[in-house]
Amino acid sequence: MTYVQRPTCLLALLLMSALPATAQTVADSGTFVVRHSGDTVATETFSRKETTIQGTLALNNFKHTFQRYTAVLAPDASVPMIDVTVREDADSGRVKAKLVQRARVIFKEDSAAVDAIMGQAIETRVFGTQAGAIPYLNMSFALLEQAIRRSRANGATPGQVPFFNLGGGQTLNGTLKPVGSDSMALAIGDVEFRLKVDPQGRVLGGAIPKQDLVVDRR
Repeated sequence: MTYVQRPTCLLALLLMSALPATAQTVADSGTFVVRHSGDTVATETFSRKETTIQGTLALNNFKHTFQRYTAVLAPDASVPMIDVTVREDADSGRVKAKLVQRARVIFKEDSAAVDAIMGQAIETRVFGTQAGAIPYLNMSFALLEQAIRRSRANGATPGQVPFFNLGGGQTLNGTLKPVGSDSMALAIGDVEFRLKVDPQGRVLGGAIPKQDLVVDRR
């Protein structure tokens, strides 16, 4: 079963180089566990620093897919760059998981440049987007948390945040509305997330009601 179809999975792209190591103090970390009818469908472990966020999103599917990402964070909570690596057979007993996809996306003003390999050819594609767009990775609640932080930052439109879909290059507008004193509804296209959020913008849990998905933070 596939969930949260709009947007969907990652582009078939290749990471061109790794981010340099930094000696930052970890500001926050945690694990999101996504469940459907009691069964775990995805687990995301992340670590947030002052200028970066790193995470691993493992999907409980027959391919044992896991996606590792590193995103650069700007002072206004936007994401100027993200690298993503996708592998399969992570838990199947293979000596080394199969590399499926790699990508680097660099955001500048209203464009997103994607360094990619298609077959044997290296290619760079440039997509139109909106300034301050947050990359959308299906099932990543740590990146949804970054979108909430962006919506509250100076220069952002309150209650609005654009998302750049890593699964196809489209830009979708996200709308945030408060629900009670400690929760928010985030609508991206026809997908609505209900998120429990603390005063600092940390996502503490949530759900996708129409898909009967719940998420807990550990």
